[in-house]
Amino acid sequence: MVRRLGGEPYIAPTVSLKLEKSTAEADRLAAAILDGVDWAVFYTGVGVWAIFEAAERLGKKPAFLESLEAAKVLSRGRKSLRALRENRRPPDMEADPGTTEGIIDALTGAGVKDLTVFVQTPGGMPGALPAALAPLGVNLIHGSPYKILPPEDPEAVTRLIGDLLQGKIDAITFTSPPAVNNLFMAADEAGQAEDLALALSERLLTASVGPVTSRAIRENGVEPALETASQRMGGLLQELAEALPGGNDRAQGAASLQKTGPQGLRPGD
Repeated sequence: MVRRLGGEPYIAPTVSLKLEKSTAEADRLAAAILDGVDWAVFYTGVGVWAIFEAAERLGKKPAFLESLEAAKVLSRGRKSLRALRENRRPPDMEADPGTTEGIIDALTGAGVKDLTVFVQTPGGMPGALPAALAPLGVNLIHGSPYKILPPEDPEAVTRLIGDLLQGKIDAITFTSPPAVNNLFMAADEAGQAEDLALALSERLLTASVGPVTSRAIRENGVEPALETASQRMGGLLQELAEALPGGNDRAQGAASLQKTGPQGLRPGD
């Protein structure tokens, strides 16, 4: 898609994902659902797949699906929604907005007093969840079958920061809060965080895949110029291409797209 928009990929991942080697955490989470829950909340597509695969590995996939059918299933966003659909258990609800606050609003609005709520997140428990649900007597079961780690190639991130500061990239997209935070942590270690925030605010078009990522961008001192309503990579790149000078003419070579781990879009010189 980058190339169809007239672009040239530039790869520099700022995060890496690591599934637990022993798979013990995914097995524990699948077993928790098998034991019976009133609500199952999934934050990420990766988490959905890991837990469903654990149920199959345990030889209990049919019983696992039965347990989920007996529960209410809530998806935080589009990726977890798609993964649930592909695993034959579409969610009953989707959080709006796709944030922890949206999750809390959906649960409290549905009435979860004294119920058991399972929550899969991409990392630690968001503090707002127990703060909001504990007073309701909710039995909260939480876990993550994978870890978000720093980038495997720190030098690539260093080069990316240099290219951003030197004006070699004209637009950048972010698709997760860790991608934002790791980039700024690397810049901070180099004493360049303020310069990076200034560049992303004034010299680049900074785009976000959704509200959770937008919040992380703002927390690092940058107001995203674009947030895609689709919360999908394809929609994000298309909207970004249209937002830059030349619009759809970019396909005729009026611009080039640079993709990083965040991803950047660069109009033609």
